[in-house]
Amino acid sequence: MRRASVRDALRRAERSGRPGLPLGRFRLSRRPGDLLPVLVDEDGGLVLDPGVRIQGVAPSPDGRLVALEVSDDGSENGRVLVVDTSSLTSTEIAGLAVRHARMAWAGEDLHLVDTQERCLRVRRGEPPRTLFTTAAGERATPIGVGGQTVIARTDQERTRLTGTDGAGLLDLPRVRSISAAEDTVLAVTSEELVSLRMPELGTASCRLETLPGVPVHAQAVPGGGLVHLVGDGHSLVVRLRAEAGVLAPAQTVAISRDHDVRTVSGLSWAQGRAWVRTESPAGAPRVRPLEEPARSTSEGRRSRLITVTAEDGVEIELILTGDPGGATLLEVYGGFGIVDLPAFEPSVAAWCDLGGLHVTARLRGGGGAGTSWHTSGQGAGKTRTVADAVTVARELVRLGLTRPERLVLAGASLGGLVAVSAALAEPGLVAGVACTAAPLDPHRISEHPGARHWAAEFGDPSDPAVRAAMDDYSPFERASRFPGGRWPRFLLTTFAEDSRVSAAPTDRLAEELTARGAQVDRVHRPRMGHGGNHLDAVHDFAAAVLDFALDSAHESTGV
Repeated sequence: MRRASVRDALRRAERSGRPGLPLGRFRLSRRPGDLLPVLVDEDGGLVLDPGVRIQGVAPSPDGRLVALEVSDDGSENGRVLVVDTSSLTSTEIAGLAVRHARMAWAGEDLHLVDTQERCLRVRRGEPPRTLFTTAAGERATPIGVGGQTVIARTDQERTRLTGTDGAGLLDLPRVRSISAAEDTVLAVTSEELVSLRMPELGTASCRLETLPGVPVHAQAVPGGGLVHLVGDGHSLVVRLRAEAGVLAPAQTVAISRDHDVRTVSGLSWAQGRAWVRTESPAGAPRVRPLEEPARSTSEGRRSRLITVTAEDGVEIELILTGDPGGATLLEVYGGFGIVDLPAFEPSVAAWCDLGGLHVTARLRGGGGAGTSWHTSGQGAGKTRTVADAVTVARELVRLGLTRPERLVLAGASLGGLVAVSAALAEPGLVAGVACTAAPLDPHRISEHPGARHWAAEFGDPSDPAVRAAMDDYSPFERASRFPGGRWPRFLLTTFAEDSRVSAAPTDRLAEELTARGAQVDRVHRPRMGHGGNHLDAVHDFAAAVLDFALDSAHESTGV
């Protein structure tokens, strides 16, 4: 297979685009041929293409105005545009710096929180007005509901719902996520789902433990809510109805099964209907009303679910896409309680078109099996996450699905740390490892811009147990102990506009590995960041990773 075929396969997969969920009368979609998502109307007609990444969208209740948060350089640092859909003109709100801001409308008043943690009211033609500045450790989230804006103010212990004037409305346990639809708010706490009816503030709830899986997404709908759950490795959507103080299941829609693994990548309420977006690693996303029956598609390869057993008897779920016999790309993460969802990725579709097998491993530290699954891979338990990745690599070989010389590990961000550490567990475990934008030196986490958000995940290095774990799984420590001879190949990539992860530890590890005799490709990519990026840049990056994986698997002319 010629190298040009990698790019050809990627372009075929990228042509599918990525449809957006309805947001009132609009959608944020990347249409076939678009390099970035654009704002379209319900018929797919272009409303606005700002030519830069759109990080957030908030239509006003009547749809005449749409607030957009845009980022110019992939750094996740944003500015705010207000689009008048009647004239198709946009106006930038001068002097505002935001980052993944939650925005909500009340009439023609836009409420948002800026990077200085100020909750602001914005009116066209007037300078932004500060309503309040959040307290240390507090997060404010404006929510548009019932024609007004409610502010959810969350600290380490609780969430207070207030009006924009600061008047208290209701106290809740600490909320993890919150959404609204018409006159209903749906809040997710660590223990329950709570539905609130505005303005009466009537509440109904259900315990998370009573649901048939781990909640991933939740969306308010009038009189109740939708929740996307992962149970026994599979996605399902449950519609809940509020009645007499109880949220009870009214409808269950199965999305996935063992030999056709798919996921829900989003839920919304618009046009008086519940909407769901479903996809699989090599199957392009589709958006449909929830009440329409799910249809398997012949487009793309189906994925399947299997389990392997760790040394302590715990079962680890794997999602396999493609056919055994070719080169194998094993993707790992395992952190922050994030569920490894089988979402569509053009590079996976391209890899499978080239004859490869792609595997996603749900390691401890992630969220695939609830809170205990996450906490077992936190802090001192992070060494267990790496051990799980090693187990998966060994089991793929034992099951005859691949051979060590055909197996390449891949991970991004925290997953890059896990991938490199696992690859250095023993000589000959894997042929190569592709690591992207990773905090590779756990002993020096504080050198990263995003480190203040990672304390609970990595633990306190002054704790002897955490320190001992870091001494075990640190790529620097493992490189110093590695016996050499059968080094895997390394592709170590960082991004110039990364606002979370510093490139410095990757530079240090590249020097260390090279000095010890490993083959290292060190790449620093311009105009790319930790979040979403321009499709051309993503295409070049994905092609480089696939090329590296092919070379590492000793197949320079094919998979």
